[in-house]
Amino acid sequence: MNSMILNEKASYPFIFNNLKSEFIPWLKEADNRIFSLGAGDRIAPMAEKIMQLGFGKILFAANELGSDIDSCKPFVFFAPDGTCTYNKERLQRGFTYGSLIDAEFDGLIAAQNAMPNGCGFSLYELDDFKDDENLKKRAKTISDNISEDHAKQLGKGNHFISIFHVRDRLSGEDTGRRFIIVHASGHDVDKDPMYNQEWLKDEDGYNKIATPHGPIWLLENEAKKRYINEYQKFEKLNSSGRKNIMKEFFSEIKFELISDTTHQGLTPTGKSMRLGIQLSEEDLIPVAFNAEEGATVVKVKPNLNKQYLETWPYAEKSERYGYNDIFTKLDILPHGSGYEFLSPLKEFTVNLNNEGLENFSFKIVREGSIIHQSATFFKEIREYMSYKRKAPIMEKIYEANLGEHLYDMTTFFQIHPKVSIPGGHY
Repeated sequence: MNSMILNEKASYPFIFNNLKSEFIPWLKEADNRIFSLGAGDRIAPMAEKIMQLGFGKILFAANELGSDIDSCKPFVFFAPDGTCTYNKERLQRGFTYGSLIDAEFDGLIAAQNAMPNGCGFSLYELDDFKDDENLKKRAKTISDNISEDHAKQLGKGNHFISIFHVRDRLSGEDTGRRFIIVHASGHDVDKDPMYNQEWLKDEDGYNKIATPHGPIWLLENEAKKRYINEYQKFEKLNSSGRKNIMKEFFSEIKFELISDTTHQGLTPTGKSMRLGIQLSEEDLIPVAFNAEEGATVVKVKPNLNKQYLETWPYAEKSERYGYNDIFTKLDILPHGSGYEFLSPLKEFTVNLNNEGLENFSFKIVREGSIIHQSATFFKEIREYMSYKRKAPIMEKIYEANLGEHLYDMTTFFQIHPKVSIPGGHY
């Protein structure tokens, strides 16, 4: 059994077990090209380490097809809310959440390996609003009568419709404005072809590469062209799905779309994957937390600036591998809170197999005792996780000057599907 202990950026040992020896150089190569603004010292470094597995597989596959990794400058960049994923298949492939994955190799794209699903935020403002009481009645009626079909449209997990009081950032006073965020992907849209590219296998440029820890798909030529074309249709359907949800649920109220951003999707060329981050030039971008912590509205600033890049913990690596000029044009924002371990970690161990990540175990300190727990994916260990991350994430936004904080939003009413955080029926 080969194992590798990593703990450079974490306050605890991170261990890979059953690591194939031929993959170790690619794990190290991935580490050279992973960067982070992640908040906290528990799950943020864990997200980076697990991502070494998935990104290392992409680099391995690109090398197999003859690409010069160094000249292509691929990278992973974690936003302040960098975390791990509840998606079991994504985790098994070796990918985490809250990052931009830039992976193009001489025309080859890594496309769906990290499973971006077209999810996003649509931010609306209610026109000429004056009646909270009727708005609450309307929202409660929607919430009480949400059907299984509605739940499928809205989605599950952390998807929601939230109505907010918009407050002045400095005084905290109610501005009288009411914003609504629809957080969803169009779940009437078939995502499977976007995740599994077997439907492209007869196209020129379809490459499925076996790595020591699972397959990687790289596309070029006609396969790439067809995939990007289908993905663009897919993202448009997701965006229109959010609009349809808003029209159906709030048909009696006038509203205006302020911004619509995809935080799980591809850039138009397919070069980059948004995996829980926002890239946008829109003026008003929501950064949403849990219902208790509400949300903020931020205006994106050109980032990251050179002054910050000279002082952050990844400065030497970024300079050495030639990423500084790329990162000054990044314009990245987090999309929300993610989650964090409640208690200090003593150790985290990942067990690998031929397909990727098989399971994991961890030791934590809880009420003076050390607890040793095993799981196959993170949803199984909710009891050890916190979703209150507004303060550290906003601190990172300020520290790195990612955007101008315009408004605070307090939750007036949240409508969530019946499989949700917190839980429900469907």
